[in-house]
Amino acid sequence: ALKSPPSFAQVERSVHSPEACAAMGFKYVLIPCSPNEEIKELEYHEDIVDLTKDSYREFIEKYFSSLGGSVDRSVLLQQLKERTGCDLQGKDGPDIDRLLTATSVEIFPVLLPTKASGFIGISVYCDDKGIAKCLEENPRMSAMIQAAGYTGQTFRGDCFIGRILDDNEDEWRRLDFSMKDVSADADWVQMVKSQRANRNVGDMGSLAKSMGMKNNVAQINPGTMADAESKGETDQYCWRQADDEVEVTFKKDDLAKGDKKLVKVTFGRQKLKVEAKGEVLFDAELFAPTQPDEAIWTLADGVLQVTLTKAESDSWSRLLKND
Repeated sequence: ALKSPPSFAQVERSVHSPEACAAMGFKYVLIPCSPNEEIKELEYHEDIVDLTKDSYREFIEKYFSSLGGSVDRSVLLQQLKERTGCDLQGKDGPDIDRLLTATSVEIFPVLLPTKASGFIGISVYCDDKGIAKCLEENPRMSAMIQAAGYTGQTFRGDCFIGRILDDNEDEWRRLDFSMKDVSADADWVQMVKSQRANRNVGDMGSLAKSMGMKNNVAQINPGTMADAESKGETDQYCWRQADDEVEVTFKKDDLAKGDKKLVKVTFGRQKLKVEAKGEVLFDAELFAPTQPDEAIWTLADGVLQVTLTKAESDSWSRLLKND
């Protein structure tokens, strides 16, 4: 059984100093999984202006950890096998124990910070082991993001949602996201719809150059943000497809804007390898051939995403060739 939610003041005090509590801070919103619990506007009592020193993510991680919840070992190890091809079923040891007990935050970037959005970004934060913990779907969070244009997107467990400013160069900081923003008529929802439906090639090119490396940003088109036909998720990544493209979002939670040089992505016709800070996040054959020259990767709000262009327009039933 899950524990009662901890005191936000107690968790927050554990991640920053008393001196930091005197800072201005910012507002954010908690949307509990249970529709019987009220949505809460909360305030974090510390200004955060550096992604590399983001105690807010640590705060959310501690919140999810404090809720407890047992991990389904077989589900977690099956997800690991699907990603790496490594079968750890039946094996024990300290590394397996750490894998089962570690808690980290999955960040779902809803609105990307571009010139058209005023460099404002909106992200959802949830427990990255939602599947392995068998957490129930969060109907209100899912409905809000679906209303913004992410058809079929669902979230599990309690979720946080917040706003950032990221000019993709020098300025990065957290901004207020309040109860008035929790509406299908909110300005940010309309911005997401516009971004997904009318993605500007030049704007995407600038974004890719500043947030990551590229092969050919000229090939980015509105199909990048179209409604997903199929998707999937493991504890290490989630993927979705949109018309002729496939997007893979990784859940590594210790990446920052300055880590771009530590990310290496190798695109093959039917193979993808992704490394970050010396760790191999993905190295496997893909379900079907792609066009390597049209693939890109980006790093924004600490989230690493890879976008692949299909060689053929057929729908992918899964991400990996051998699944």
